[in-house]
Amino acid sequence: MLRRPFVALALTLAACAPAPKPAAPTDQLAADLTALLDSALAATPGLPGAMLRVEAPSLGFVWSKAVGLSERATGDSLRVEQPLRVASNTKTYVAAAILRLVETGKLGLDAPIAPHLLPASIATLKADGYRPDRITVRMLLQHTSGIFDYATTGVGGSGMALYGPFFERILTDPTHRWTRAEQLALAMTTGDPYGQPGEKYHYSDTGYNLLGEILETVTGQPMQMAVRELLDFGKHRLTTTWFETLDSIPTGSLPRVHQYLDSLDTNAFDGSIDLYGGGGLMANLEDLARFYRALLRGDVFAERATLDSMLVMSPQSIGEGGGYGMGIGRAQYGDVLCYGHGGFWGTAARHCPALDLTVTAAVNSTTARAALAAIVQGAITRTAVALASKP
Repeated sequence: MLRRPFVALALTLAACAPAPKPAAPTDQLAADLTALLDSALAATPGLPGAMLRVEAPSLGFVWSKAVGLSERATGDSLRVEQPLRVASNTKTYVAAAILRLVETGKLGLDAPIAPHLLPASIATLKADGYRPDRITVRMLLQHTSGIFDYATTGVGGSGMALYGPFFERILTDPTHRWTRAEQLALAMTTGDPYGQPGEKYHYSDTGYNLLGEILETVTGQPMQMAVRELLDFGKHRLTTTWFETLDSIPTGSLPRVHQYLDSLDTNAFDGSIDLYGGGGLMANLEDLARFYRALLRGDVFAERATLDSMLVMSPQSIGEGGGYGMGIGRAQYGDVLCYGHGGFWGTAARHCPALDLTVTAAVNSTTARAALAAIVQGAITRTAVALASKP
């Protein structure tokens, strides 16, 4: 008998109540990015986990999330704060450190590399027909030196047989402690020069290992110390970034992400397989974003002209996925121009200057490179839409 008056009162109050506010653009963006990660994981068989960080200060938007597993065997969940091997993302740091030496007049971009290499390295190069007196620092930075790449030859697709001689040796003895000299020697015995110095673009970890050596000979410090000091890790708050096995693990760092070569857990692989300049850094997505933001906003170099020169794509690389400058590549996502790098194990960093947008992402299986590319592209395009609709 008393129900009708209460129903009438409820209807009256509902009619007077203000209409619910539409979701804020950042709320919708966060939901879209979550769906993007979830769908990438669901659509990629064999992918344990994926993670993403997006920073768009003009939206007041800093967002990060991880989905899936860090380690299959234990079922441990992936956490977005966990560090992982960033592999060739390291090249951007090494290139920036070299350019800092150029800024201070300690190194010339177009000077030959011979005076800055160890005698043993010069002898190894000359024995295979290379002319270190004709190869310049700029050529190493731009991958136009012609020096054969020991690391990625034969790499492609899935299936262990497609990973090439270097990975065959790693799989035979995953705990072997490699030296830079061994990897240079492997490059010389595995293949021939790609061309004359400066003639063509061809990606080469070997060249970046030599840049790591140049950092040591010019500064008189181990490579890891030279990079840390030249780039001022402290100033840029890179507190979860270190060279695996060469630096101490930062206090408070979470356990590293397990990264898989197809389905094989590589956690026990010795860090020296990718350590001496072409790779080697460990970082989490937040630190990775901090570095690329600082670099591409002009906060790493003393002069803006240094960054501008770094971002000039070499003529030889144009058409190679957008082009390659000095330790950094260029990519276009619709109307959005971004710069960044990726890493073999499944890492990516992009900074889009016009939007002041930074995206870092990772997947922890080499089978999921297409998923990683889709996550990065989806994050950039979705955030660009949110920025365009900002009041």
